[in-house]
Amino acid sequence: MNGKHYTRTLAAVLLIAPMTVASQSMTVIGGESTAQECYRSATLAAQLNIASRADLDNCNYALEHATINIRDRAATFLNRGIINVAIERYDDAKQDYERARSLAPNHGEIYVNRGNIFFMGQVYDQAVTEYSQAIALGLVKKHIAHFNRALAYEKLREYGKAEADYRTAIELSPQWDQPKARLLKLQERQAKDT
Repeated sequence: MNGKHYTRTLAAVLLIAPMTVASQSMTVIGGESTAQECYRSATLAAQLNIASRADLDNCNYALEHATINIRDRAATFLNRGIINVAIERYDDAKQDYERARSLAPNHGEIYVNRGNIFFMGQVYDQAVTEYSQAIALGLVKKHIAHFNRALAYEKLREYGKAEADYRTAIELSPQWDQPKARLLKLQERQAKDT
């Protein structure tokens, strides 16, 4: 190890339930190999929704034994939370996201993931609050927070706000097809209702 520290943010899309998409976010951390392995496991969990309890081992080791700074410790809690979501340990994920938030309260990706937990629990108003906080704090892939918030607004039947967020997600990431498809479905539904 050269002792070099780097931080980079990455967000990926995760299928939450049939026909409902939301995202997970994670932070890449450097320095400690077990923390890096935790990140790699979280990446697979977020992208493919594939994880096992064994994937938690590197995260646990990094948190219990590695010498990592506060930001990297928060990122490791965040990554472990993503793995916990993939193995459907939602209470453990909530605890991990809360620990990450206590260490890095201005890290927008934490709030996207907290929002996802509320979304999956069908607490859509709280999901909107979390996604809004993520957007306010700033995150690398804001389009994901806007997309997720639009999904929550749809569930709350706040279609104008959902449409605005889908449009923002499209502006921020023009090549991403999911917000375009959801916006089209929303517009078709609204046309039928009028």
